[in-house]
Amino acid sequence: MNQWRYPLVAVRSAKGHLFAGRITKYLAMFLAIVVWMSRSDAQEPAKQGVWRTERDEQASIQIEIMEMTLTPRAESNPALKHQLLADDFNMLDGNAATYYLKAQGFFEQTVARDRLTEFYEKSRERSRLESKPFGELPPHNWLSMHPGELPIEEVKEFLTLTAFQPRFLKEAAARRRFDLDRNIQGVDDPIGYLLPAIQSMREIARIQSLRCKVAIAEGRLDDAIEILRQQYALARHLGHDDFLVTNLVGMAIASIAWSDALTFVQQADAPNLYWALASLPRPLVDVSHAMSVERHFLYLQLKVLREVDESPRPVGYWQDFLDRLIPQIRTLASDFGIAKQDTETVRAMMVGYIAASYPGAKRYLIEDLGLSREQVEAYPTAQVVFLAMVRYYDSARDYYFKWIRVPYWQSRSVIDDPSFNENSRRSADRVGWSSAPTQILLPAVLAVQRAAARNEQKIALLQTVEAIRMYGAAHEGKLPPNLNDLPVPAPMEPFTGKPLDYEFHSKYAVLNGHAMPGLQYRLVLRFATK
Repeated sequence: MNQWRYPLVAVRSAKGHLFAGRITKYLAMFLAIVVWMSRSDAQEPAKQGVWRTERDEQASIQIEIMEMTLTPRAESNPALKHQLLADDFNMLDGNAATYYLKAQGFFEQTVARDRLTEFYEKSRERSRLESKPFGELPPHNWLSMHPGELPIEEVKEFLTLTAFQPRFLKEAAARRRFDLDRNIQGVDDPIGYLLPAIQSMREIARIQSLRCKVAIAEGRLDDAIEILRQQYALARHLGHDDFLVTNLVGMAIASIAWSDALTFVQQADAPNLYWALASLPRPLVDVSHAMSVERHFLYLQLKVLREVDESPRPVGYWQDFLDRLIPQIRTLASDFGIAKQDTETVRAMMVGYIAASYPGAKRYLIEDLGLSREQVEAYPTAQVVFLAMVRYYDSARDYYFKWIRVPYWQSRSVIDDPSFNENSRRSADRVGWSSAPTQILLPAVLAVQRAAARNEQKIALLQTVEAIRMYGAAHEGKLPPNLNDLPVPAPMEPFTGKPLDYEFHSKYAVLNGHAMPGLQYRLVLRFATK
């Protein structure tokens, strides 16, 4: 099981920025989650209900296409009979996190966890002996299978290893609150948090996906809806956490649920889920809390930076400042081979960093912030560097964070413009090494906003499919000529603020999500013939 540390800053050797190491591991994990969310689980030849991939070289995007055969279906009676999240009135007080930890086997399930570990180890050994990728062997290859292709009895036997989970997941889904009690403002070392429980929640979602596929294959559609409800509840709950990486895991889980829901709505007897989807909170995974934490994270980890201002302080103060700063960055020292107890080595690196940063920091304070040359030259070198660091970080941070205050379709014309990052890069180059925390921390903020918009686009695609099924039920199994003809509102595309792109071709229709960076989803829709 991976133990993730949430990063803020880390250190590079004297050849690079002083803030780099642990963040590299975080960004690798972060990007892996975003890429994983952006792909389909199946790469098979064209057939109904399975993703296939095409490449638009001219637009430089990958197009994920699914051919869907639908059965017309009116809304349920009563209309809100089916729900994908518990109604707020019916939600219970209590902490969902406790039940998720129980579902992970952290309480009184040692035997079950050991048996599951043994299963995976045998799969790895088989992978080695047969020279096959681990992902092509059970249980991983089952995740990319259509329910009708699953070896049902084999999958059900595997699921007995986690038979204790469903009752805890049902309890968790009914809870209003999710809180891991991190005390993020009071803890001395936020970057030192381990997040194995969050990684395990992704594994729970994969196992839940297998349960959902088996339920669909066996025609137990009410059970499938219950599993989807639990998946969406888990995704929403992970939006309550302090860390953006947890929010991203929530979005990845919502993506798993979306893929299974697309399969679900193609079943001949599937009820219409339009109103269940319309009832989901927007956004499903709310990143606002974690974004507020991220905005202050530099000062949560390096608390001594809160003292930095224009008040002149003597050299002795800055020597003491370094003594207090070093313990706050020593969590990161091991990333480049420095023993954590080797304070003098860390101090020597800090002194080198300060000397190298001084010219750019001085120029920034005088030319960009308008401080007088006499005032800046009277400061000790360390004060110039750290003052430039926090003033530049505060300014650049809010330049990024202000754009998450508006819907993505309104901000994307700015933040997706190549000049946005180019201007930021030129500005950072001008400031020099004092800009290191800014360059490392802030670009990820925009990637999270894009991931959140992608997640909402998926829900809009599925909800539009259900609106089309509703139209077909009232029009003898015909597809709508355009989305304006739908009997219910067409969901808005979060990348454009408009309905999704819809092409009518008499016997089939094409529903396109707006092309996000490098990727587009396309659903080819037909109604089943009688």
